[in-house]
Amino acid sequence: MILGITGAFGCGKSSVLHFFASENWHIFDADAVCRKFYDNKNTAVIAAVKEIFGSDVFAPDGSVDRKKIAGEAFVHPEKMQSLTDVMYPLLTEQLNSEINYCRKNKLNGAFEVPLLYEAGFETYFDAVLAVWAPEALRKERLHGRNFSDAEIERRNRMQIHADEKLERADFAIINTGNLDQLEQQLAELTGSLI
Repeated sequence: MILGITGAFGCGKSSVLHFFASENWHIFDADAVCRKFYDNKNTAVIAAVKEIFGSDVFAPDGSVDRKKIAGEAFVHPEKMQSLTDVMYPLLTEQLNSEINYCRKNKLNGAFEVPLLYEAGFETYFDAVLAVWAPEALRKERLHGRNFSDAEIERRNRMQIHADEKLERADFAIINTGNLDQLEQQLAELTGSLI
């Protein structure tokens, strides 16, 4: 089973991915993969970042300040689109490689891709799981991670609404309780998947 996992900002996708890792599924975290494109000093990515955002988004040591990029990208949709045009082909290549690895080795794979529908990746997976939580609870969680209301709103505007992701998905996890309740739902789901 190759499962795509998506959901809105603050729904708990990372907790869901952690559960699948604990169940020995092969996991893929699209955000972590994209961070590595910056961390590995990928010259094409660095050159594109400099061209799109200028030199202000680089720390004194030459590393990319992702927080500054996010601050710019979520305010200026044209910059977000330019960055997406650079990152998505790299992400798609990595995603295909990991999916092929799972299929070749007959492994169950859980792939967390926050912008799965926005990128048109849903056809890559055997099924899609949407993680959902109400907006007030998502905001509360994100405030706990030091995100402001303005930042949360900017990020939400760049994504398909949480309710639509829920409607389009094959499976859903309603993440409104504690971690034990989340894991109980996931255990029931995985029991039906494999």
